[in-house]
Amino acid sequence: MQKPKRKLHMLFIGTLLAILIIFINSTIGSMGGEKKKGEESREVTALEQALMKIEGIGEVFIYTHSEPKDESSPLTDYFSVSGTKSKKQNPLQGILVVAEGADNPMTKNKIKQILSAVLQLPEHRIVVEEMNKRGIHVESE
Repeated sequence: MQKPKRKLHMLFIGTLLAILIIFINSTIGSMGGEKKKGEESREVTALEQALMKIEGIGEVFIYTHSEPKDESSPLTDYFSVSGTKSKKQNPLQGILVVAEGADNPMTKNKIKQILSAVLQLPEHRIVVEEMNKRGIHVESE
């Protein structure tokens, strides 16, 4: 009579332990994601500051669009059909730059070339737009 109850208790304890491990693992993983977001925002801010120092660009705001990262298993490459490892893709999919100096086509092109080189992103994924001029109101007659 004792053995079935003991097996049931061991199964219950094992299940609780597995759930606890999964919960701890998921909370630790989410904290790491928040840390990476902070690093990404610092990089964007540093890039904005660097662009503002270039003559003719003026004030700059940058918005990035990144592909969500999939958590992959360490065995993903092991079971792939091809024998080669999959190359790491740039998680950055596109970027929008709003700059004061973007009304000048040469400045707009310069911004695209700089960001393409720095971020290793093709120019067609970089959109540069002119910033609204604050304080200047043109009224139609």
